[in-house]
Amino acid sequence: MIADYLDQCRSLLDSAVAQEETIAEAANLFAETILAGRMVHCFGSGHSRILVEEMWPRYGSFPGFNPIVELSLSFHNLVVGANGQRQAMFLENVHGLAARILRNYDLSPKDTALVASSSGCNLVPIEMAEEFKRRGVKVVAIISKAHSEASRSQRRDGRKLQDFADIVLDTGAPVGDAMIEVPGLETPVGPGSTIGGCMLINAIKVEVAALLTEAGKPPTVLTAPALVGNEKASQLFESAYDEHARRLAKLYAHIGEAPSEAPAPRSRREGRPERSEDRPREERGQERGRDDRGERSGGRESGRESGRDGGRGRGSEREPRGARESGESREPREARAERPERAERVERVERAERDPRDEFRGRSAERGERTDRGSERSEGSGRPPRRLEEPAEPRQQRAPQPESMAPSAPESTAEVAPVEVPKPANWDRMDDIERRLWLRENGQAPAPAPRSDSGERRGREDRGRDDRGRDDRGRDDRGRDQGHRRGGRGRRH
Repeated sequence: MIADYLDQCRSLLDSAVAQEETIAEAANLFAETILAGRMVHCFGSGHSRILVEEMWPRYGSFPGFNPIVELSLSFHNLVVGANGQRQAMFLENVHGLAARILRNYDLSPKDTALVASSSGCNLVPIEMAEEFKRRGVKVVAIISKAHSEASRSQRRDGRKLQDFADIVLDTGAPVGDAMIEVPGLETPVGPGSTIGGCMLINAIKVEVAALLTEAGKPPTVLTAPALVGNEKASQLFESAYDEHARRLAKLYAHIGEAPSEAPAPRSRREGRPERSEDRPREERGQERGRDDRGERSGGRESGRESGRDGGRGRGSEREPRGARESGESREPREARAERPERAERVERVERAERDPRDEFRGRSAERGERTDRGSERSEGSGRPPRRLEEPAEPRQQRAPQPESMAPSAPESTAEVAPVEVPKPANWDRMDDIERRLWLRENGQAPAPAPRSDSGERRGREDRGRDDRGRDDRGRDDRGRDQGHRRGGRGRRH
């Protein structure tokens, strides 16, 4: 079996010798790239990674080659589990991964590439060569022609690695890669693509070194200390790695920058695609911008007016949506006040500013008018009208009782009369609201039912009467009785 395998390796050598001219052609491309100060990009997935590492870095090699080794595609040590072979074989056929890999480099047409794949049918190596070609980079492919022809491409259109290569080299490995048939064993063993590929890689390397030396720029070769001594080997090591770093830096110098021939970036509005030929989107955007400016200015003016009346006129001063879009919000305030409807609202706001109590008294009478106008505004603005719920049974408002008269007994449906509690000593100085609160707290008046909107208006009227009562009593009595009222009946309502 050993003799048979070595004999097969000799056949691989014969295959490489037969490709001497093609090897020299690939070496010429790579030498031109290195002399131009650029790099040769080497990529291989799976076990083809071995060919990439055989090129650089190792003893007997020199700078000028950029090994692109993706561990997710070629780290096989764990075999199964995390980072296992199953995942690597799956990722080797993921569309778009090659483009994401090359996104890390600023490629140039002066660059060249070497892509190795025994079958030439896995998706990532094929797309890697395709991406190189699309960016003007010439590609040298290393495959096993016999194995590739017998294999099916993972690409939908059936194209293979060699279809995107400028130069194709053959490892000479047979179909299935394994070269030896063992008696009694169903399948062959002993792969040969690595041996054939490494011969091709090193044949290219030595030819490139010869071309660089002939051009007067001999390469800095990594050399073992056993050959040149520790000091010289260390010097060559540092020099070679420094040169590699300088060459690699060029691949990141302008990454992500727009090409110089690209047009200047347009503004956001100009860059939008046109939706129709008869009305470009730019024109519509400008019109909409004018409407938005008018709407904002109208909103600020309306906010200033509502701030003067304490927020009571906010709902009345709000403009319908259609008016804002048509430009009415930019109309001067004096012109808007000349309209009958707005003039009436302005007059009501000014009247409320002069005497807030008049506004509270007239709020019940104006409820229906505001509801109707609110409905009209809602129809213009697209908002649902605000409806004020009426109580189930209208209740009559009780007029304020004179201070000299004691409040009448509250109406109650209960058959048991409330227990009489002696009235406080300051009963005569208490106004109508304070007396009612005292009666409720001492169980001589029923608790008020939940208020509707009309109840809220009556509450505001009561507060207005409360203010008038306090003004009539004078400041001295109010200051003298304030502490007693707070301590006697708790929180004020």
